[in-house]
Amino acid sequence: MAYYPGCSLHSTSPEFNASTEAVCEALGLTLIEPRGWVCCGSSAAHRADLDAALRLPMENLSLIEQSGFSEVTMPCAACFNRHKVAQYEIRHDEAQKATVDEAIGYAYQDSVEVNTLTQTILNHLGAEEVSSKVKKPLEGLRVVCYYGCLLTRPPQVTGAEHPENPTDMDKLVEALGAEVVDWSYKTCCCGAAHSLTRPDIVLNLSSGLINHAREAGADVIAVACPLCHTNLDARQFQMDVEEPMPVLYFTQLMALALGLPEKKAALNKNLIDPRPLLKSRGLLAA
Repeated sequence: MAYYPGCSLHSTSPEFNASTEAVCEALGLTLIEPRGWVCCGSSAAHRADLDAALRLPMENLSLIEQSGFSEVTMPCAACFNRHKVAQYEIRHDEAQKATVDEAIGYAYQDSVEVNTLTQTILNHLGAEEVSSKVKKPLEGLRVVCYYGCLLTRPPQVTGAEHPENPTDMDKLVEALGAEVVDWSYKTCCCGAAHSLTRPDIVLNLSSGLINHAREAGADVIAVACPLCHTNLDARQFQMDVEEPMPVLYFTQLMALALGLPEKKAALNKNLIDPRPLLKSRGLLAA
């Protein structure tokens, strides 16, 4: 299947890319990154140029379609959201689709299914098969799954059945042998794109999430969004929190549970180092 990493996984979130590729290989999922993909515009384009915000993701979907793929997996929540928005727009506005087709020089046939990485894994394997491949169960590790805004909202665009209480990540983390801690902040905003313009908002929202996760009894937070990870991980040093809490991509947890080398999980890239905690739980060699 096609694999669209987006800009973040090739720049600020190499641990997400490394662990994604390693986990998918271990699960027997072949990822092919189409040559020539472009930035989807993420959170910036649609604030400045609606035409560009539509054209950029459609260039990618057209490239993927012309490359012969019927499915693309997108680990980054923002990339997933922007491509789903583009699909939604062209499906509901024929004039807009015609304009985009002319701009990119290709009549898109709308044959590409866009999925998150959690959807891809669950659709192709399912939680039970993932569980059967676990070599080092994450027993004793208490995890809250944080989805953020873009994986599920708006549901008419993303197709999320339960936008306020998604469970895909929960199912996968539970399959790894970890204890998934229920909490009420799965889809609360971390501040997202305000990271540079209004860091005060980001620190307020993100520190609240860290503290709520701690109050729920979690050891770590699992995420699937590079921007959420940046806000929760990198900015913890600026927050008023009782003690640091590791924030890992769910694929990093999967890499550990599947028995892959520590290097494949890229745990050294996290700013809040998760390794001391994992070693104390016997999940990493001391």
